[in-house]
Amino acid sequence: MTDVVIIDYNVIKVGEHWDKSLGDLIFEASYPLIKKYGNDEIEALYIGNMLSEFANIQSNLGAYAADILGLFDIDAFHVNCAEASSSAAIYQAVLAIKSGRYDVVLAGGVEKMTDLLYRKAVEGLSLALNADLVRMTGLNLASVAGIMTKEYIKRYNVTKEMITSISVQDHKNAVNSPHAQYRYEITIDQAINAPPIADPLTIYDVTSISDGGAFLLLASRKYAEERNLPYIKVLGVGMAINTLSIVDRNDILEFRATTKACKKALSEAKINISDVNVYEINDDFSITGILSLEALGVFGKGEAAKNVYEGRTALTSDKPINTFGGLKARGHPVGATGAYQTAEVCMQLMNKAGSNQVNNAKYGLIQNYGGLDSIAVVMILGRGDLNA
Repeated sequence: MTDVVIIDYNVIKVGEHWDKSLGDLIFEASYPLIKKYGNDEIEALYIGNMLSEFANIQSNLGAYAADILGLFDIDAFHVNCAEASSSAAIYQAVLAIKSGRYDVVLAGGVEKMTDLLYRKAVEGLSLALNADLVRMTGLNLASVAGIMTKEYIKRYNVTKEMITSISVQDHKNAVNSPHAQYRYEITIDQAINAPPIADPLTIYDVTSISDGGAFLLLASRKYAEERNLPYIKVLGVGMAINTLSIVDRNDILEFRATTKACKKALSEAKINISDVNVYEINDDFSITGILSLEALGVFGKGEAAKNVYEGRTALTSDKPINTFGGLKARGHPVGATGAYQTAEVCMQLMNKAGSNQVNNAKYGLIQNYGGLDSIAVVMILGRGDLNA
């Protein structure tokens, strides 16, 4: 099997790009990589996106992106795994290079959500759940997250402040993150007393509507070393699924897909969760960030909220998470989020994180899911100079 590495990345600032089309975002996020390495080097393109057919009335994104970029002699694929689309696109690129099919692949994601009114955006995002259940009950992602929050507080005797502290931490990390959407700090009091979204969640417990794009250039290790290119190793990847219908789950607070995907990735990487130095986790809601930490095994069940509140996941701690603001403050352009997370871990491992740099980061973990953990992708990256 061929070893896979990441040789470069490019991200654009997450925000409300009213003046840009879906195609503009694709070009801005990926063309710098093509310009740097050349059209002839890239053999395939994998692009993740969730809502283009719903929000932008555009399908066939593989060919669409390749056309925009002038890549006319490559294989091109559109990957839709809801909010995990770009992670799944990278996952597919890794498998393709491992198989020996390609040496160089462009992979990432894009999302243009601000073309939709807020109500329609919520409707589109809810397609990640079981559509029949959504239509029958009126449930959406936020309302389910609200139920999860109430159950977590009741079961583990924690406070809402402890859960919301993950959003406060995200905003603090985003202050020095050039590509983040919300580069300002918030306090616990501000977050708790903000306008409600789905009881007991407020606007600071929930990600907003975002546009963005992020891409990475993946290659065989042989290709990178022959050209003396610096790289980050892809040590392990894992994917797993859970039920889309929340009511069919044995435990609403158990993210089984994340747990399974993490075990696969760690096994392939031949490391333990305790070896990881930096984590980019899926916290589209404050409660889901807490549940993700527990599903990954970073903390035990019922322990994550207290540990986050006590600073155990801060930038200077032993378990730093979401070092550029996470989904809450960096922003969550859904089909591109996993690519942002992957690029951010690369920044850390390449010592290019600036003021947000984690000391001596050797291993990084990315966890990205769709539909409240109905599908999850976990990747383990390692510094290029490691023997692993």
